[in-house]
Amino acid sequence: MNGNEGQPIKLSPSFNQTCKIALFGVIILSTIFALNQFKLSQYFPINNVQVYGANRLNHQEVQDLLIPIVKRGFFNVKVNYIRERLLQMPWVSDIFVRKHWPDQVEITVIEKKPMAYWNGESLLSEAGQLFTPEVDTYPQGLPRFVGPNGKQIFMLEYFNEINRLFAPLHVKISYLELTTFSTWRLMLDNGITLQIGHKDILTRLGHFVKVYPKIIGKRADYVDYIDLRYPNGVAIRWKGPIQA
Repeated sequence: MNGNEGQPIKLSPSFNQTCKIALFGVIILSTIFALNQFKLSQYFPINNVQVYGANRLNHQEVQDLLIPIVKRGFFNVKVNYIRERLLQMPWVSDIFVRKHWPDQVEITVIEKKPMAYWNGESLLSEAGQLFTPEVDTYPQGLPRFVGPNGKQIFMLEYFNEINRLFAPLHVKISYLELTTFSTWRLMLDNGITLQIGHKDILTRLGHFVKVYPKIIGKRADYVDYIDLRYPNGVAIRWKGPIQA
């Protein structure tokens, strides 16, 4: 057995000296790099940042994000980093970032286009994305969707199809509900509520649009509720006495 086993290893003075020199070299290189970065930010500053398309974004939040980044100077501004950070904002659908020599950064924001309120807590975009920005940025007048989570794209497709069917009547959906039993209920912007059921939705609505001028016509204000679940007709509940 080696008699030196278990004894601490002693490094030679020359080895220790080499390590100190290497460490000193790393410190010097790091310092030089930091100074160069500082000089670049001073000699090639960003003086102009243009942001286009940010209509609903919080402008102060965007400014707070960009200022520390552009202070690094033209050569140290990473366009991919800016894009990734801005994409985390709820309203942002896509981002394009460009640098223009010698001192300009141009940012184009593509915001999500909201189509409906979703379950009273989020917005639904035209691409079927759910997002929850600050409440004070919510647009007014959107239709309301109520339905099971995960069915938003399915409901959006029906929403578009139904609105196309109703286009000749010059009315649109203001409320659309899909229950857990897959039955549909909707309200038009003229105040009429429709109970549709779960079978042949578009066919039933198509037939209703054809007979609407005869059975409703100009009396929409008197209609409270219409039931389309009957195979050979519709049931109408009127609000009160109707005019012929």
